[in-house]
Parts: sequence; structure tokens; C-alpha cells
Amino acid sequence: MKKIQYIFALFCMLAFLPACSDDDNNTNTIELPATVSVISSFETTNYSLPEPKEGENPYLFRMNWTKTKFFSEAGTPIFVDPITYEVEADLVDRNFSDPVTVATTTGLYTDIYTETLRSLFNELAGEENEEAQTISFRIKATGNDIVVYSEAALLVVSPFVPLKEPPYVYIIGDMNGWDPNNTGYIMYRNDNNPESGVYTYTGNFGAGSYFKFCGEEYLGSYDNMYCAGTDGVLDFGDKGAFYIEGYATVTIDIINMTWKIEPYDASEIKTYSMMGPIGDFCAWDNEPLMDASSYDSHQWNGVFTFDNSTTVKFRGDRDWGKNWGAQPADIPFGQGIFDGPGATAPAGTYRIYFNDITGHYVIKKQAG
Repeated sequence: MKKIQYIFALFCMLAFLPACSDDDNNTNTIELPATVSVISSFETTNYSLPEPKEGENPYLFRMNWTKTKFFSEAGTPIFVDPITYEVEADLVDRNFSDPVTVATTTGLYTDIYTETLRSLFNELAGEENEEAQTISFRIKATGNDIVVYSEAALLVVSPFVPLKEPPYVYIIGDMNGWDPNNTGYIMYRNDNNPESGVYTYTGNFGAGSYFKFCGEEYLGSYDNMYCAGTDGVLDFGDKGAFYIEGYATVTIDIINMTWKIEPYDASEIKTYSMMGPIGDFCAWDNEPLMDASSYDSHQWNGVFTFDNSTTVKFRGDRDWGKNWGAQPADIPFGQGIFDGPGATAPAGTYRIYFNDITGHYVIKKQAG
């Protein structure tokens, strides 16, 4: 009889022990009446992340929520102090199956900064993801081994996606001694649309020049060059070279794999003793000068550093009667017209190419 009473007493003790959760910290999730936290409405539910800049982490918004209150089954308030609040986040379609903890506090708010949101986006969606994602936020409130969760609040976050630039294509041939690493002669473009594969170059090829074209990623080898196929077909590999005499315009399309060469009437071409980029960076005067090609004096290039964002135009012989400018957004490729407004170049170091026959230019940012 005593044995039966002992077993019954042990059973009753076990029945009243709280059920343990499978959390790593063994915190118990007990379903008791509670007034859970409510996340205050966001100022906006859409955020577009800006371009990251070293040393900068702008404030975005403050996430506020109400205090969690716990009650007994009879409705009597239970004193719980302190209550720890964890801000959890996950992609909305995952329904918090693997949430990320954004912040932990005993207060009723946390401040969200740009890099916090960027890091969260990258952790949840991946650094290479370029699509906007809907992120769910909730408050996990813990006190006296009791855990409750708020309803979710949603935020649509769009990652910063840099503008895709068309690839850079160089001319390798007699004009640079067939050096497969040479970047002295570049192909120009009429636009910056990466879906277009059209490049152009107008210049003086002298008594005759053989050459091919090479994408920047393939410099250093002859194996992956754009070559002259028959009937206007652009070949790829180490195949036949192009040949031009005198002034001409050569056009290639590296997407549709075509090419054409057209003679150019040079009877009205002007020559310049000096050429340089001009803009805010030099107070619109006394501009630094570019180097003229020894092979074709109408091709200019040089390396320039801009401490701040600046307009860039081109001026010949330091004479305002001989200036070219494109539109502000025409960078890195563009074609200037007489007295045009000029391209806008952010601060940085650039190698700049300019063709004074056509007004084409390339403002190519240098690494580092």
C-alpha cells in the first residue's frame, strides 16, 4: 500500500513540473495568458539600401514595441523582471524556421542602421541576391523562463545593385607591337547599355595596320581575341587579323558577332597640340593634359584623380571654342558634342581616353 502511495505521489510531482523546450539554453516555452509586445508601425515598409561606403553607417529607423505582460491562468498579473527582448528576423516565406537575432535588449526599442540591415539581408538572402526580399520581424520576450512572441511586422528590403558596365575591349596589333597586355588603344561606345555589344573606333591606321580586339578579362594572351572572320562574321580565338589602311571606322558587335569597316573622310579633320579633361576638379581652367598617341595623334589618354565628384568635359588647345561634353549620366562610355554639359564622375582615379575625331571617350575608374 505504501509503495502505491509513493508511486502516486511521484506521478503527481512529475505532472506539475514545467515542460522543457528544446532551446539550447533550456529556456521553457510556457503557454500562459500574456499581452505580447506589439511592434509599432514602421515609417516606411520599403527600404532600398544605398551603395556601401567605407566608414559610413547611416541611421535608418528606430524599431519600437510595447511591453510584454504575463498573467496567471486566473488572470492575475505575474511580476516578471527583467524581461529580455530579442528582435528576430527571417524571410517571410520561411515563417521563422531559422530566425536571425538582430538585437537583444531589456528596453523597448532598438535602432537599425544601414549596415545592420545590409548584413541581415546578406545573411538571409545571400550576398549575390539582387532581388528585393520581404523580411519578417518579431519580438521574442523572455522572463522567468517564460517565452512569448509578438506578431510579425514586415519590411521589404531592396539590395544595392551596382550598374552593370559593358566590358572594356582593347585593340592589340601593329600600333602597340602586338603586346597582349597593352591598354593604350580602347574601343568606344555610343551608350552604356550592357545588353548592346556594339563598339566603334575611328582613327588613322597609317600605311596599313594589322590588329585584333581583346576583352579586358582576356588580356595577356592571344587565345581569346575577337578576329576577322569572313563575310563580316566576328570570330573568337586566335584567328585571322583585321587590316586597314588610312582613316577608317571599324565597328564590332561582340554579342551578335559581326564586324564592318568603312572608310572615313579625313579632309576636314582638325589637329590639336594639346587636349585635356576640364571641369570642377580644376576650377574650369588650366586643365591637366592628356598624352597623344604616337601612332595616331587623334587618340588621347591619361590618368587623373578627382578628390570630389566632378563634371568632366574635354577641351582642345585650352580654347573654349574647341570643347566637347556629353550628358551627366554618360559614364564610363560616351560621345561628346560641341559645348555639351559634360559627364559626372564620382571621386576617384580614372584612366581617360578621348578621340578628337568623333568626340568619343571612356572614363574608366581604376582599381584601388
